Amino acid sequence: MKPRPFSRRRAMALPLTLVFILVGAVLVGAALYVVENMHSTSRHVVTETQLYNAAQSGIEKAKMVLWEQRKDLDLEERKYTGELIDIRARKKNASKSLDEEEGLWNMSIDGLPGVEVTVDILDCNYVFDGVTYDNLQPPQIADLPPRWPGGEGGAGEDGGTEGPPEGTSAIIDPSRFFHVGGGGMSGEKRFVIRSAASEVSGGQQVKIEVMVVLKP
Repeated sequence: MKPRPFSRRRAMALPLTLVFILVGAVLVGAALYVVENMHSTSRHVVTETQLYNAAQSGIEKAKMVLWEQRKDLDLEERKYTGELIDIRARKKNASKSLDEEEGLWNMSIDGLPGVEVTVDILDCNYVFDGVTYDNLQPPQIADLPPRWPGGEGGAGEDGGTEGPPEGTSAIIDPSRFFHVGGGGMSGEKRFVIRSAASEVSGGQQVKIEVMVVLKP
């Protein structure tokens, strides 16, 4: 029996098959990466939207608390000594701040079991006591709400300073230093509400901050 003649096509079959398998594996891997990346991005966006809505719920809850407790609020000028607790809103003769007393810390939101919301209500009617803006640490400065009308004396009759402290920007936050808009109704009180919504088992967080004016 004569041997079959050598076939170049048969000799190339195995290498071509291996090449096709390798290319296919690369394409499948790339497709899986794209799909996984899209899924991760979509999940991040959905989670961020949920956290934003949860934080907004905290804002609305705090507004309701301020309105309901408006007649019992301690509206005397507060003194900031370096701790945020100094300027938290509170009721008259209360031992706890209003946000803690009303259960605004570590709230749960209906329909979002994996989300936790913490709300702070800060009184903007404060002055520095024993500290100055210049010797505060960056975290303290970041936590401070605007002072209203602002400043601790200076050029204006309303107690405003001539300008912001060195290294700060009145353009970014003019209400921290100046009496903006020439004043308002006598007896108006301003509060800053901060709401932070966080994943209980994740790293995402959304923070919202608004200023609220209580009119007499």
